[in-house]
Amino acid sequence: MINWAKMEELAKNHLSSLIYNSEYNFDSQVIEIADKIYQKKSVKMIMIAGPSASGKTTFANLLADRLEFRGTKVHRISTDDFFIDRDKVEVLPSGVRDFDSLSAMDIGLLTYTLEQILEGRRVVVPAYDFIDGKRAGETRELKSQPQDITIVEGIHALNPVVLGKYAIDDENVVGVYISPRRDFVLPSGRHIAPVELRLLRRILRDYYSRGYSLSDTLLQWDEVLKAEKVYIYPYVYKASYTVDSVYDYELLVYKRCLGNSLDGYPNRWTDNIREVLKEVSVIPDMTIPSTSLLNEFIKGGQVGGKRG
Repeated sequence: MINWAKMEELAKNHLSSLIYNSEYNFDSQVIEIADKIYQKKSVKMIMIAGPSASGKTTFANLLADRLEFRGTKVHRISTDDFFIDRDKVEVLPSGVRDFDSLSAMDIGLLTYTLEQILEGRRVVVPAYDFIDGKRAGETRELKSQPQDITIVEGIHALNPVVLGKYAIDDENVVGVYISPRRDFVLPSGRHIAPVELRLLRRILRDYYSRGYSLSDTLLQWDEVLKAEKVYIYPYVYKASYTVDSVYDYELLVYKRCLGNSLDGYPNRWTDNIREVLKEVSVIPDMTIPSTSLLNEFIKGGQVGGKRG
């Protein structure tokens, strides 16, 4: 657990040190895992999974950077690019679309692509436009050499169906699971649990990057959590490495970005979060490092005014 009173004190007196050490704690996990994988020499593919808003994309990019620093050529694939068009995704009884199930993806194409990569063949990788909600026009070619590594990230990356005739075996294909794993404990005794932290992250990411309103995100959240129990958690055991993506200072970021925006959206998920954010100080002129995982959820490294 993270003692928020201590984080507040550090933020007021040693903000740069708080940010630096929080970033270091995450980066050290990246370096340790990358170096262990590099030393194996046999790894051809790394499958990175985790629940929504865990930081999979940034972790994948940082892992690639470290492996490339060690001299390995790395290719990167996001399973998000294999989504089907938004208007073709099944509508659930709740009225929201089932974006978090396997049916929302072109699994056939994804499996074929990964099998071809593992067999050393050239593939064409699609791209997805989240604002328009459909497959983008551009594609890219990928040809993995025997000594290369391909990093695949997405919520379904540990699901055996994704790899088709291949499997995560910890020799040629390695699994990694990433998720926030610590609570924040506020002076009042209130907690922010990892699931609430992920909701805060998703609210901001959806607004900045995916064209969804705050109400849209809240409406979808229960369905997201249901899908995680079916499509993610049963396969966590396949991961050889686990990563904690909590940053000790991140509540400061969300207070600065959201302000009191959640006050107009009372529900069972925001009630506790709203009260917690009242205990978090607004720190002006806070700059997040450009390599930080938190940039996956906010727009840019400079934390500006609150979102309306």
